[in-house]
Amino acid sequence: MLTEKTEQSGVTAAPGTTKARIERAALSLFCARGVDAVTTREIAAASGVSEGALYRHYPSKDALSQAMFFAIHKRLAEEVEAAAAEAAKIEDKARAIVAAYVRIADEDWTLFSYHLLTTHRFLPYADKSESPKSGNPVAIVEGVIMDAVKHGELPQGDAALKTAAALGVVLQTALHKIYGRVKGALGAHEEALARAVIAVLKS
Repeated sequence: MLTEKTEQSGVTAAPGTTKARIERAALSLFCARGVDAVTTREIAAASGVSEGALYRHYPSKDALSQAMFFAIHKRLAEEVEAAAAEAAKIEDKARAIVAAYVRIADEDWTLFSYHLLTTHRFLPYADKSESPKSGNPVAIVEGVIMDAVKHGELPQGDAALKTAAALGVVLQTALHKIYGRVKGALGAHEEALARAVIAVLKS
C-alpha cells in the first residue's frame, strides 16, 4: 500500500530529501514507461528539481536506475535470509519466504514492480566477485532448497530448477498483478501462494 510516508521515501536516500524525491519520481516513470523511454529531464521535472540538481546525486540515468535496482535486490535478500532463519522445517521456511515477498510487495508496490520489471536488465551486471549468496535472494532460496534436499526434507532434483519454479509462483503472480489480471494485494493470496510453492518443492 502506497502511503504518504512511502511517497516521500527514496530507495537509497533518507525520506523527504531531494535525492529521495528524485528516486521516487524515477521509480514511477520507469515502471510506467520503461527505463530506456524516460529522460533525465523528465525525472527532474517530476521530482521538482533541475537536471543539474539530479546530476549532483547521480552522474547518469543508468547510474540511478542501477543503484536503485541493487538496493532493492539487497533488501530482498536480507528479508528472505531473515525469514528463512526464523523456521526449522522446509514447509515453514517456504511460508516465511513467501510472506516476506508479499509483505515487501504490498508495502511499496511501485518499488517491488520496478525490481521485478528490470531484473533481466541488471542482474547480468552483478558483481561476480561477491559470494554467490551475497545480496542475492535467488541464491539464498536455492541454498535453502539444497539444505532441505541434503537433510531429506525434499526429494532429489535440480535445485536451480526448483528455485526458479518456486519463485515463479510468487513472481509470475506479481507480474499478472502488474498486467491487471490479478486483483488486490498479494497478501490476500499469501496462503494459496505458499501452498503452491510447497507443492512445487515437493514435486
